[in-house]
Amino acid sequence: MKLTDEDKRKLDGKYGPAVQHAMEHLVKFGEAFEAEEMVDCHSAHIFSDYRTIGDGGLAFYQRLADMGAKMGVMTTCEPISMDLKHKHEFNWPEGYEEKQNAIIDCLRRMNVVLTYTCTPYLTQNLVRFGENIAWIEGNATGFANSLIGARGNREDSVNCPMASITKRIPKHGMLDPRNRVGSCLVKLDPELMASIGGEGAKTGDFEALGAIIGDFAYDRIPVVSGMPLGLGKEEYKALSAACSPAMTTTLLLYVGVSPEAPTLEAAFGGKVPKDIDTLYVDRKALRRMYEDLSTTKKSKVDVVVSGCPFKTIEEIREVADLLGDRKVKSGIKFYIHTDHPTYSLAEEMGLVSRIESAGALLTRDTCEFCMPIETMFGPEINIATDSMKMRRLVAGEGKPSWRYGTLANCVDAAVTGEFELPAWN
Repeated sequence: MKLTDEDKRKLDGKYGPAVQHAMEHLVKFGEAFEAEEMVDCHSAHIFSDYRTIGDGGLAFYQRLADMGAKMGVMTTCEPISMDLKHKHEFNWPEGYEEKQNAIIDCLRRMNVVLTYTCTPYLTQNLVRFGENIAWIEGNATGFANSLIGARGNREDSVNCPMASITKRIPKHGMLDPRNRVGSCLVKLDPELMASIGGEGAKTGDFEALGAIIGDFAYDRIPVVSGMPLGLGKEEYKALSAACSPAMTTTLLLYVGVSPEAPTLEAAFGGKVPKDIDTLYVDRKALRRMYEDLSTTKKSKVDVVVSGCPFKTIEEIREVADLLGDRKVKSGIKFYIHTDHPTYSLAEEMGLVSRIESAGALLTRDTCEFCMPIETMFGPEINIATDSMKMRRLVAGEGKPSWRYGTLANCVDAAVTGEFELPAWN
């Protein structure tokens, strides 16, 4: 792999042991992936929760911090394993809070911006077209790639801090413009797109649609035609959720929307290939995905969760409006997830008090995936959600059962204790 003179100085230890250690790792990684060169890294986003990185991750961060490592570019962090404001609402394993706080201390020492969010592109970590990013979060990298035209892979938990420390990253995958062209086609039925989304259904409908696209594309880059103009960040945030539990790539080329896909031909690099593998998505396909995302037909629910990816302020207002004057049924837990900057806005706007007075809880900086769910919810628990991402990440043998629906379905389930399918379903 070709290194610049500055790269070599970093590798030789001219900028201290932390930079040298990070560059040594990145050179080995780049050689393994046959990268031709390094490119500048403009932004990073790293893990911060104890449940995901464990004792090994804590030791890794402690070593970096003890070496004097400092983030060299804007670096934000993922949700943590605890809602520190509402920590007494949950049961934590012994020693869990201490380990989480030790991780936070390391991040603080390394100048990480403590956002604790899975949607950094909506808060502090704003990137521009053509910038190279090292982000650990799938939905965030997918949004940045697809809607902004930044360049990034869903990097691993070691590469992200190393890239920030050195301000460099091997040019591979989505960082190489030659790889950013479509390899399959998804056609959206106009009648479907005219009927989905709307009040109480944005997340459920568009995350289900993202799952369909992601399952079809898997390790390819899908070109998506038929996406209407005028969709908001909430719809595209939901679609980008496909870049974690459905796709292994992190780029969806929306024709007429993505900066690199002004036309169908441009999305394929200049010419649409003959016999391109094509999927047509209609109402029946979306209905089938809703059914597939439920793991049980039990109507009685114990827990309702929403906010994966994290809720925007507009979505939090939507929850409050859907609840209205109604109360969450006794015995039902209703959790809505966001980050602390958005929580502060919601508190200032009176939304937190409205949600809490209804018996629900707006949590900060964490979600079921980051929390030690094994100690919180057993396999006998039935959870209703409008998050495809959450349902796929926190499911399986020995874990809770799930009902998938719209936000309106979930709010109704929290109030009545019974889950009903969407009306169109």
